[in-house]
Amino acid sequence: MTQRYIDNPYPDFTEGDQTSFLNGEEYIKRLIATYVGSTLDPRLRRHDERGNLYVGSAGIAYMFWKLATSPRTRDICPQALTHASDFIQAAKEKAEQFKKKPGERFSFVNGNAGIYAVAAVISQACGDPQELAQDLANFKQGLSASKAKLHTPSGCDEVLEGRAGYLAGCYWLNDVLAGKIITDEEIVSICHLIVASGREASQSTRGPMPLMYTTHGTQYLGASHGLAGIMHMLLDSPWFRKTAIPISATMVSDIKGSIDFIVGLQTEEGNYPCSLEDVRYGINKGLHQWCHGAPGLVYMLAKAYLVFHEDKYLKALRRCADLVWKKGILYKGPGLCHGVSGNGYVFLLLYRLTKEPKQLYRAHKFMLMLSNPMFYNVHKSPDHPQSLFEGWAGAICFLIDLLEPDRAAFPFMDVFHD
Repeated sequence: MTQRYIDNPYPDFTEGDQTSFLNGEEYIKRLIATYVGSTLDPRLRRHDERGNLYVGSAGIAYMFWKLATSPRTRDICPQALTHASDFIQAAKEKAEQFKKKPGERFSFVNGNAGIYAVAAVISQACGDPQELAQDLANFKQGLSASKAKLHTPSGCDEVLEGRAGYLAGCYWLNDVLAGKIITDEEIVSICHLIVASGREASQSTRGPMPLMYTTHGTQYLGASHGLAGIMHMLLDSPWFRKTAIPISATMVSDIKGSIDFIVGLQTEEGNYPCSLEDVRYGINKGLHQWCHGAPGLVYMLAKAYLVFHEDKYLKALRRCADLVWKKGILYKGPGLCHGVSGNGYVFLLLYRLTKEPKQLYRAHKFMLMLSNPMFYNVHKSPDHPQSLFEGWAGAICFLIDLLEPDRAAFPFMDVFHD
């Protein structure tokens, strides 16, 4: 197998080594300014057919909104909110042609739901209540659409395009905007559908765990297409909040049993298989990225630890982080899905969970790698180098969160809801 990562050139953290990474604010801000320039460079622009969060203009709009609303970075780019408005308007124009497709209405990362969610927070930031109301109305079209069918040929429960992704958007809007934009009852109704879908798939295939899901014909296990992302969003639901909506013991058992099955698949080095098919046939693809492998599993593990208070989840998360430290500097670029910034978020998550200086140190080293000639000269330019999930917009989000590590969260994957 061809090595997919660059050997980490940095020594790991040692006690007393805090000053070397706690004074890097000005350097991080200079990097942000540089990457903002790359994001706006028309020479790097690729055709944006869809406008979505993943590689389209909505993802870039999200980054500029984050830049404009963070007190640590808003002065870096005084026109950030204007840029956010311009990019989201372009995305909304593209979204019009897809409105009639039910799946697009609740597809978050790859579809219309994500575009209108980001549009809503930008409309609020711009002080435009009428546009905000229209954006939310468009987002809420996903509520009925997500319940229309139990299954589609490609699968309809995953984070990237399915119900779990729509839930991520609901949680994010409820966190960012005032009041309950989406009610607990609406959220729980979608969760019931997700559980029913998982049970049906498991029973029909006599699967090894209570809940199973298929996307594009494959039983994926990771964060974007698979079981881990879906379980994370169920754990984020009102079923498991402080003021919880009642949930049956059987349903808790099915969710926890499915999580525990995945936890048991962790390899000696700390990684996870991409799919159940890989488990059955003993395939090791060696993927260490958010979409497939340990860097995406950490969010489910962290949420399970916060909900169930069992040390095995934190232990598994630490093993993931150690793997990412060794093999997480990927050739694929700076982005979130399969790049250095997405893997750097693993350490920011663990820092918020444990407050260990070691985790913040590791995150800073991944930041340094973004501008290290060793990486810069060999990484493969992504297909969409300005985008959120593949390119520099995602790297900017990581850098903004590095300045505020106590509030850091991988976009739309926060585990620390109230």
